[in-house]
Amino acid sequence: MPTWDHDDCDPVIEAEHNRLYRMMNRLEPVILKGEEHSSVARAINMLQLRMSEHFQVEEELFITSDWNSRQIMIDDHRRLLNMLGELARLSPDDSKGRRTLFMTFLDELVRHDTDIDAPLFSLKH
Repeated sequence: MPTWDHDDCDPVIEAEHNRLYRMMNRLEPVILKGEEHSSVARAINMLQLRMSEHFQVEEELFITSDWNSRQIMIDDHRRLLNMLGELARLSPDDSKGRRTLFMTFLDELVRHDTDIDAPLFSLKH
């Protein structure tokens, strides 16, 4: 499971990312290996809600004159949320598809954090 590994960022955003990753660590086994369809659906729903809240926090914290950077962040947030929506719509019996899409989501989230969040929220700029 990925972790937030950017300790030169604003402490508020750093704490927010650490909370989010702890939650994903708890939900990952349910999403990937869950046999009970209602448990898997609940875990995906919890992740969707938490990611939506997380993205809202980021967007509110990044109020700046650099509109282009903020718009890139917002567009990326929408794309990641759409991936979770696709995950929620998968057939409950498609465990392979669920695993593939969730792992792709995690890879994209790490890319987002490394390429977008870390530079935007760095204390160095």
